Amino acid sequence: MFNLKKESSQELLKIVELHIPYDSARKLSSAFSHLRLGDDKSWLRTSHWFGTTIKHCLTKELNYTISNFKENKDQQALIIRGLPIDQNLCKTPYNGYVTPSKLPIISAINIGIYQLAKIEPISYQSENDGLLFRHVVPSLKGRNDKSSHGSKHTFGHHVDNPDLPLTNEKIADKSGCPEFLSLMSLRSDLKVKSNFILVDDVLNQLSSGVIEQLSKPHFEISRPDSFKQSVKTILPLISFDNDGVAYCRYDKENTTPLTTEAAAALVMWEAQLKNTELNNAITYQPGDFLIIKNQRLMHSREGFSPRDDGTDRWLIRLFGMSSLERIIPINEENKHIAQD
Repeated sequence: MFNLKKESSQELLKIVELHIPYDSARKLSSAFSHLRLGDDKSWLRTSHWFGTTIKHCLTKELNYTISNFKENKDQQALIIRGLPIDQNLCKTPYNGYVTPSKLPIISAINIGIYQLAKIEPISYQSENDGLLFRHVVPSLKGRNDKSSHGSKHTFGHHVDNPDLPLTNEKIADKSGCPEFLSLMSLRSDLKVKSNFILVDDVLNQLSSGVIEQLSKPHFEISRPDSFKQSVKTILPLISFDNDGVAYCRYDKENTTPLTTEAAAALVMWEAQLKNTELNNAITYQPGDFLIIKNQRLMHSREGFSPRDDGTDRWLIRLFGMSSLERIIPINEENKHIAQD
């Protein structure tokens, strides 16, 4: 279920929904179901074949939309429905992780779509143990966290890894903030909605004075709960490139204004995040794959109570960059793992 505001043809360009034909899904399942690859590097070394296989299984129209998503400035989110998932899934991993070798179809589709879209899959040294795939589940240890392993509390609107440099900011001792984020559904909970809001839609509701305050380095941005260490950095909330494109690092749980003017601007910003006219909602179903431009769109998730019966909500998250030049690798052997 995907509720998209349809106010104009221009609005429709920002969030695109695709549907995979049955025959294409069957071919993908057959191609990937027998894979038995080991660590993350093995999956990345095979990425070209994954991408080529997906390309051969999809229609020209689907291939065109996916391969152009990265460069299309009008599109901020792409949802692909009807992708195959692995049969005989294990119980939802309440410990937080399942090796990708046990989910060959899902793992191959994630990396293959990134390959087709010319996006580099990455991870971060201090988050998720440096592993590519993060399992968005109601983890036993993280139920009260406001993170991808939490469930009890609503996880407010945010940009992932917001304390890292945005796309238009230089990197020095820290790798860049992820440009892309994808979520693929293995199991759904129809009572749990995820919501997202386009940064441009919020800015269009604000005065130039408020935007000016949001663009000043008068906000303390804390590192999210998913990271191992606590870091606080003073930064602007919004940053514009030379073409006037806005990039955002807002995180409801980790943003603190440092001046009276910044606090007032943040109140105005957050008031628009409650504006139902700007909200887009998605209720995931198995086989749904959502990819967003992380710094151009904020997402959130409603709180829920897990059943703990092995069938709770389960998504796979993956980060991506337009180029590996935006990260500082931990070493030559693991060029996809970013220092943070």
